Amino acid sequence: MQGIKSLGDEATMVVGKIDPTKYDTAVIYGSFKEYRKAPHHQIKKEISNTFRSYVQFETPVIGRDARLLDHEYVRVGVNGFLWDEARWGFEHTDKERYKKVLKDCDIDIDKGWRKSGDHVLICMQNPGDASLRGKDVFEWSLETVEQLKKHTDRKIRIRPHPLPRSADIEFYKKLQDHKSVEVVENELPDKLRPLREDFDNAWCTITYSSGSAVDSVLAGIPNIACDRGNMAWDVSSHSLSDVENPYVGDKIGWLQKISMCQFNKEELRNGVCWKHIRKSI
Repeated sequence: MQGIKSLGDEATMVVGKIDPTKYDTAVIYGSFKEYRKAPHHQIKKEISNTFRSYVQFETPVIGRDARLLDHEYVRVGVNGFLWDEARWGFEHTDKERYKKVLKDCDIDIDKGWRKSGDHVLICMQNPGDASLRGKDVFEWSLETVEQLKKHTDRKIRIRPHPLPRSADIEFYKKLQDHKSVEVVENELPDKLRPLREDFDNAWCTITYSSGSAVDSVLAGIPNIACDRGNMAWDVSSHSLSDVENPYVGDKIGWLQKISMCQFNKEELRNGVCWKHIRKSI
C-alpha cells in the first residue's frame, strides 16, 4: 500500500461479522460510545473489539473551527483519539514538522506564556461526549468552581460548549450561589462566541479533555488539565491548587509531538500520513 486513498463512491460499509484477517487494518471516522445502539456506534465498537489495531480519524487538535464540518487537517491516531489512549508514533516524530503545521494553521510559533490576566476560564464540553469518558460535565464544572474558590480570588468565567443542547436548569441555579462567576452565551449557529473573546485577559484555562486546552496553550495561556486524555496534558498543570502558579515551562517537545497527531488532505493522498501511522499498527 503506497498511501491512504480516498475511496469516494467505492467505499463499502461492512456490516455483520467482520473477519479481520481479510484486511490490513480498519479505519473509522469519529468517536463512538459502546452503549449506544445506533448502527454507526455498533459498527465502530465491533471494529475496535475485533481488530488488533485500527486507525481512528477525528477533528484536528490544531486549527479547529467550531463552524466547520470539513477541516483541512484531521486527527489520526491508532486505537484511539485521546492523548493517553491512542498510539501516536511519537517515537518516530519528525522534529521539524511542527513548524509547517503551525504555519499552515496560522499559529505564532514563538508565542510566549502570558504573565497576567484577571479571570480563570472554565471550558465546558458537549454533555455526553465520548472524550469525557463518562464524566458529567455539569458536575465537573460545579466541582471545579467550588475547588477554585479555595485557591484563587480571581473572577471565574464559564464557557459552555457551542453545540445546541438542553440547558441543565439545576446547574445554573447552583451557580447563582457563587459570587464572581459568570456563564457566557455560546451556541451555534447564531450565538457562537469567538474563543478569543474569552481568552482576552484570561489568567489561565481549566479543561477536562476539551480541545480548547490546545488552543489555550498555543495562545500562550496556561492551562490546567483535569484528565490524562487531554491533548495538552504534557504542557499543563494537573491540580486546581496550582491555579496561581500554573505550568509555564518549555513547549517545543509537546509541539513536536502534537504536530504528529494530525495530517492534511494532501498528506492523506500522497502517503505521508500512512507512512507515519503504519509504524504504530
